[in-house]
Amino acid sequence: MTRELSVPIQLFIDAQQKSYAKKLRFFLLLKLLYTCGKTRLEEDELLFIEFIEEIRCRKTSLGYIEFLREKGWLLYNEKTGYYLLKSFERIRRENNWKVSLAFPIDISSYRNIKAVTGAVVYGYLHKDFWRKLKRKKSVRLKDSTYHFLSPKFNYKEKPAPVSVLGICKIFNISPSTATKLKNEALRHKLLFVQKNYSAGIPNKKAMELCIKYQEAPNTMVFQNGANRFQLIDTVYPLFHFKKLKKWKTYSKGYIEI
Repeated sequence: MTRELSVPIQLFIDAQQKSYAKKLRFFLLLKLLYTCGKTRLEEDELLFIEFIEEIRCRKTSLGYIEFLREKGWLLYNEKTGYYLLKSFERIRRENNWKVSLAFPIDISSYRNIKAVTGAVVYGYLHKDFWRKLKRKKSVRLKDSTYHFLSPKFNYKEKPAPVSVLGICKIFNISPSTATKLKNEALRHKLLFVQKNYSAGIPNKKAMELCIKYQEAPNTMVFQNGANRFQLIDTVYPLFHFKKLKKWKTYSKGYIEI
């Protein structure tokens, strides 16, 4: 049976925000290879890891190991000579990451960090959109109105509007990065993405004037023989989040239950 890791989604987001995605990938490989949670990282082990990761320079591997030690995710026991791999739950607690969702990772998917990060951020906001809509019953976003249909409604397979600008504001990443992450998730078939456009508007000058005075300007495109406004993409995840254990609040902080 293929080993699978349930990786907290905030770990992928943090790696994207702080630019350590490749180092996170290295750590995920260690977690997949060493199920007992420890390794000596001797010469033959490092050669095997470097072969899988296509690392050509030992300096790079040692740099990744040093980074993980500084983060406290890789602990060295001088008496035994073993490196100990910290659990995701401990990493989550130490960073006070309260979102109880994880993304499933195995040996065939751990390398696709960008695609997984894109799936996580867009998939999370898809889930959050329907959760909030369930409370409000309806919402209007950029020329479109969305209604929550019924308690039996299966939102998991229903697209939700998730804008690139929304991703940027919430996760503090650039528009170009948000777009690249979405495209990577789409390429690896982790997301369904639907482009949306307004009805055709024959007067291009009127469209340009409308764009000029809007607080949040639309992009104008020529599509299917007419000038149209590009609306927010709708997406839905082609995967399922894993659920992690929730925490209960006590006077001394957060503890696992």
